[in-house]
Amino acid sequence: MTDRWLPSRLTRAQLEERRLHFLHLFETGQHSSKELAELLGVSMSTLRTWRQLLRHQGPGALQATVTTGRVPALSEEQRESLKTLLNEGAQVHGFPDSSWTTPRVREVIGRHFDTWHHRDHVRRILHQLGFSRQKPDKRALEQNPEAVATWIQTTLPEIKKNYDGKSGLRS
Repeated sequence: MTDRWLPSRLTRAQLEERRLHFLHLFETGQHSSKELAELLGVSMSTLRTWRQLLRHQGPGALQATVTTGRVPALSEEQRESLKTLLNEGAQVHGFPDSSWTTPRVREVIGRHFDTWHHRDHVRRILHQLGFSRQKPDKRALEQNPEAVATWIQTTLPEIKKNYDGKSGLRS
């Protein structure tokens, strides 16, 4: 029998496929246990476990199970409530300006639902709720767009005209 390469880590689907292939080969009865173990790349104890599952639970026992994962700390109702709280604005919740930052959202979740998430998880929650990352506008709120346009049209050309690229301003 030739050496077969097997990846160090198989997906759930691949593991299930291997167990079902074992079932097919086992039912034919053409291979010894040692040959099956080598062919499938498993230990003899794994084969014994699979046979025991077949005996006690039937062929369905070799199919992959569904993993549900961890139960979310915030229920669906709490997530909807959080969405409403965030839409009210940050200032309503005692923050000095209207921007939402991850630490601020974390604070609101902690105060209202007594659940304290890591900031990276707060980002995931916000994404799941449909919020996206926003970059703040870098201009001052007090800035006058007309005055800026006038400055660019009148003053900036004068500065450029008197500017020497090598040493700075001309004398």
